[in-house]
Amino acid sequence: MSLHAISQNDSKMYGWRLNSINGEVDADGHYREMQRIGSGIDEYLKSSYLSGGLILRTQSTILHPNFLTLNIDAGYVPETRRDNYLVIPDQSEISTLKKLGGITASFFKHKDVSLNLFGNYDQSYSSRENLTSIRSTDKRWGAAFGYNNKILPFTVEFHNKKWEEEEIENSRTYKMDQKQFVGRASKSFSKRDRNELSFSHDNTVSINQNQLSITNRTDNLDLVSYINLDAGQKYKLTTMISDYIQQGNLNMKRVQASENITLLLPFSLSFNGNYNYYNIHQNSYTLNQNSVSTSLAHQLFKSLQSRLNIDFNSINHSVYGESNTKTGVEFNYTKAIPGGQLLIAYKYDRYHQKYSSDPVSLQISNEQYTLSDSKITLLRLPDIELSSIIVKDITGTLIYQAGVDYILIDRGRYFEIRRIPGGSINNDVAVLIDYQANQPGKYQYNANAHVLSANLYLFNNLLSFSYRFSTQDYFNLESTEFITLNYYTQHVLGCRVEYKFISAGAEYEDYKSTILPYRMSRYYLNFQKSLGMKVMLMLNGNFQDYTMLSDTSSRNQKYSDITGKLTYNILRQTNLNFDLMYRKQTGRGIDLDLLTSKAEITSTINRLNLSVGFELYRRNYVGEKINFKGTYFKIVRKF
Repeated sequence: MSLHAISQNDSKMYGWRLNSINGEVDADGHYREMQRIGSGIDEYLKSSYLSGGLILRTQSTILHPNFLTLNIDAGYVPETRRDNYLVIPDQSEISTLKKLGGITASFFKHKDVSLNLFGNYDQSYSSRENLTSIRSTDKRWGAAFGYNNKILPFTVEFHNKKWEEEEIENSRTYKMDQKQFVGRASKSFSKRDRNELSFSHDNTVSINQNQLSITNRTDNLDLVSYINLDAGQKYKLTTMISDYIQQGNLNMKRVQASENITLLLPFSLSFNGNYNYYNIHQNSYTLNQNSVSTSLAHQLFKSLQSRLNIDFNSINHSVYGESNTKTGVEFNYTKAIPGGQLLIAYKYDRYHQKYSSDPVSLQISNEQYTLSDSKITLLRLPDIELSSIIVKDITGTLIYQAGVDYILIDRGRYFEIRRIPGGSINNDVAVLIDYQANQPGKYQYNANAHVLSANLYLFNNLLSFSYRFSTQDYFNLESTEFITLNYYTQHVLGCRVEYKFISAGAEYEDYKSTILPYRMSRYYLNFQKSLGMKVMLMLNGNFQDYTMLSDTSSRNQKYSDITGKLTYNILRQTNLNFDLMYRKQTGRGIDLDLLTSKAEITSTINRLNLSVGFELYRRNYVGEKINFKGTYFKIVRKF
């Protein structure tokens, strides 16, 4: 609700002016029952929750629109909660939540000098994959000052953040207290350059589910410079320099620098060159790395692109030395054919690797992996000490728990890692992993790798076929008896049909490997259709079957997924929504049978929003069963 129309040219002074006010009155609650059986636990839980309150959002100005603009979100939301257990004592909790959603004060909003002050308090309930209920409390405040000028424009900021998350079903809690100072400045010396300098100081204390406190203080200085070497921007130079110092539970000093040059040359040629320097001092080791990568590309008409690549990488570690050289060529060909399009690509790389050290237990820190339900992920090195593996989030502050968030599967000399649905690791999310691996002494080898792929699209993409062939072998081996080289040959064939609201396909992969050979079959179906103005239906199905060839005693890994969504428009602004997800997976250490569903009716009458729903899930993971059902409602009146 707008109370005044503000003109930036309004020169009249005043004390305080309320420009707009809006908000909502809401009430919501739920009732849930859950039974958990397995791992020595037989527990039954009943939980009820009821809350309601008022939230207001206002914007006002003080003295003048260009002097101070004040935005305030505030609310008062009392709540009551009761948990009844059969095995452990009942819990009853009544609390009053004073919600101050956020305060932002902007001084001199349209001037060269600006000052912003902000604060926020928020508590929310959410569900992770409909399996884990989460209560999060977020408190933060800070300030930002900026000075926009022609000589050296800059901004300085201070942020204070306190965050706490509780997984209600298993009582795991995570806490973080962070104070951060950030400064940024930019400068251009000509029309062809732009330079940015930033500095941050960060003091973070985090407490994980085991009540282990991790304290780190970091200072980070970054310089980025962009230079166009000519007026036509055909020749570009980019420089990046970073100095990072961390003290606390993990002491580390890191210096990084990179130089990149891009040249658009005559005769449809282009060149890209990159140099990277990386130096790190950590608790028990020092690592110094230099790498150079170059590529020369040529474009012939619109159909054929060819490229020559040369890469060199040298690593000097406290306990080992390693050098890698890769040279290769690649071709990408595109051709329009009657009724469709043909794409063919070929890539050849030749590697040389040389490694020298005494036999040692090597410490690996912050190695990044992306965990996906549809892919097999092996840790990079063999002979890893199981007890040394630590899995963290991408920031390195949150430590995940084995058996709850992820599972490790022994694959001979390697470990496979998989996330557990409902844990703290979401699908297709990157994690950092620390571990120790027993490494042999000196060795070196050469390798050849070929990749050939073809894609055929017919009848305006109605029908498509794909094929990918890749192989890798080794030669000139020296002292490689105690390392595992991955000789492999891979064939992947696929077919896809896409017509209007239906797409379906199949894929077959034959992966012959000296580390983890398998055969995989995949079938999928996607359906999305609006049936008139009343009904929208979406249905997705996927089935993957991995036959593990290295261990005949090991069960195959099978994954079946079905997701569906139905929306039915009962009246103009009243909808019935139904969501369904079923997953079944079988294999060594990953057996899972999971069903989640939710039915909800939503309605909007003027500014009154109503929703009532029922939710259900059944989960059986490696013998532990959870049966859950619940109902909920929510009423919101906006103004």
